Amino acid sequence: MTSFATSSHTRTATRISIGSAVLALGIGLAGCGAVESWDKATSDAWAVTYEVTVTGGTSNSLKDVSYLEAEKRGEDSTSVTEESVSTSEATGKKKNKVWSIESMVTAQKDASVAATPDKDGTATCRVLLDGVKEIASATGAPGERVQCDVTTPAFKE
Repeated sequence: MTSFATSSHTRTATRISIGSAVLALGIGLAGCGAVESWDKATSDAWAVTYEVTVTGGTSNSLKDVSYLEAEKRGEDSTSVTEESVSTSEATGKKKNKVWSIESMVTAQKDASVAATPDKDGTATCRVLLDGVKEIASATGAPGERVQCDVTTPAFKE
């Protein structure tokens, strides 16, 4: 009788050991996805301001406007395209018109803005971090598309 009880006990212990191993493996695999999700959710991201200023021209709009934006922290930026956007008068500069938008871009990922003024307007684009620090700028020829491309910096540790 002792051998039967020992044999039954051994089988039960083996089943528990196998079940525990499978459970641990399942938790480990699910944990990898959770770690990746956590890493993305806590990734460094910049508040990026895209700005396009137009000098000259008669139109109060820009055509073919595009910019990059991350939907969530840790994600690559995707392109947002607008057929036309309205500009407003730049503060203190009656002849200049400006359009801007704030976006989120993950640190060390690409940021970009492009737009086309009317045929007599000259456009200048800028990319600003936190609305203050300029990290890219460019000025196009009259009536020509202007584009600013830059990779955002890493956060300082």
